[in-house]
Amino acid sequence: MQLTNRIHFRNLKGDIFGGLTAAVIALPMALAFGVASGAGAAAGLWGAVLVGFFAAL
Repeated sequence: MQLTNRIHFRNLKGDIFGGLTAAVIALPMALAFGVASGAGAAAGLWGAVLVGFFAAL
């Protein structure tokens, strides 16, 4: 079985822009969720990092 999921460099600019846009939205939201839950901003940030890691898998 051959994988057809390859990186196309012609899409690189859009991929980087999309990733930065998602990060700009996710960072303050993760901090706010951590503070609102009472666990602290660092816990919200770590939660976002772990969710992002598992989503990338």
